[in-house]
Amino acid sequence: MTTIDILRPRSIDEHPLKRRTYRVPTPSIKAMIALIDECLFMFVGGALIHGRPRIGKSCAIDFVITDLKAKHPKLSVYKMRWIKPQVPSENSFFAALLHAIKHPADPSAKKTALRGRLVHRLRQIADTLGDDRVVLFIDEAQNLREIEYEWLRDLHDDLENNGVRLFTFLIGQHQLLAQKSAFQAQDKEQIVARFMIEELAFRGIASEAECAAVMGAYDKGEYPAASGWSYVRFFVPRAHAAGLLMAESAPRLWRAFEDAHYKAQLDGPPEIPMKYFTAAIEAALLTSAEQDSQTLSWDAAFWNAMVERSRYVMARRAGRIMVSAITVR
Repeated sequence: MTTIDILRPRSIDEHPLKRRTYRVPTPSIKAMIALIDECLFMFVGGALIHGRPRIGKSCAIDFVITDLKAKHPKLSVYKMRWIKPQVPSENSFFAALLHAIKHPADPSAKKTALRGRLVHRLRQIADTLGDDRVVLFIDEAQNLREIEYEWLRDLHDDLENNGVRLFTFLIGQHQLLAQKSAFQAQDKEQIVARFMIEELAFRGIASEAECAAVMGAYDKGEYPAASGWSYVRFFVPRAHAAGLLMAESAPRLWRAFEDAHYKAQLDGPPEIPMKYFTAAIEAALLTSAEQDSQTLSWDAAFWNAMVERSRYVMARRAGRIMVSAITVR
């Protein structure tokens, strides 16, 4: 193999994997896309999507938004992250929504003015784009109180009276299910029917088959686009030319996560958040880039080391976000 054969089209520092600016489809993301497509097709006004913290829900929203805009270029799509205020405020609520649609307003303005401005702006955008549907993703939706659902319901009604259909997707932790049950017990069907008819459990990587499906994206995804340079080829061109593929390591990587999980005596069966799953793969590619050769292989010991570097066990034990610090040797 000549030097020209392995000359990368761009520098490693420019690659989305090195910059952590790429997205990988997972079984849960595909299920989320299917649910949202069905809701839009059948005009179901909302759904709740729940899962453990750091399982990849927030990143999934960005992936789904990109997918929606590709399928429906005229669709209005927005997202907001709801941080629970100490005291519910209708002014702050509608000001936050205005900020989400990139139309900021002073929270001190009258609530009726803020609400009217929001409805007017969404109607205006829908008219300009030519689609009367508006999609809103609310991240950390478990922080919403009942009164805030009432305000959201009022917005839903106001928009419908103005010829705009609002679809609201609540993304959050498992407390969302308890909130739905509480609303049902209190006969708050006006909330459940609008926002919580459908529900989806968002999960991490939970099997070798799912592991293989995600790892295959590194064999298929290309950078630059349509260049023939898959992610694996980009980082280890010599090994790739010799037949090395990421998906073939799925049994070893899954076993490494399983072993780490059980040895650490973590609760429940292994369900690996994408943050740590992708960290192991990123560490593998970045580390291997400096060791690339036709005989390079990723054996069980290698993947055990990558799982350790992902900080999966440390994060589960600590119960908080751990910052991945990958050092390329």
